[in-house]
Amino acid sequence: MERTLVKTAIYSFITSFSLMIVLIPRVRSTTDVNGVFSGEETPYTEFFFMILKNSIIITFIMVALIFLYKKYKR
Repeated sequence: MERTLVKTAIYSFITSFSLMIVLIPRVRSTTDVNGVFSGEETPYTEFFFMILKNSIIITFIMVALIFLYKKYKR
């Protein structure tokens, strides 16, 4: 069971981190009242730590779900 949890943690972290790098935009555009677009760029360090934080949260959730699934499956 420990091996399954470790593999789940590694794979869910790598997968979530990779998907967030691809899917979350670093530059956000907003529309003004007059219809003027403006862009807000997130610095790379802040962007990286935001993705890292979310990936760690997703990893903990996945490990807890697999643990509960394996525990109650028996």
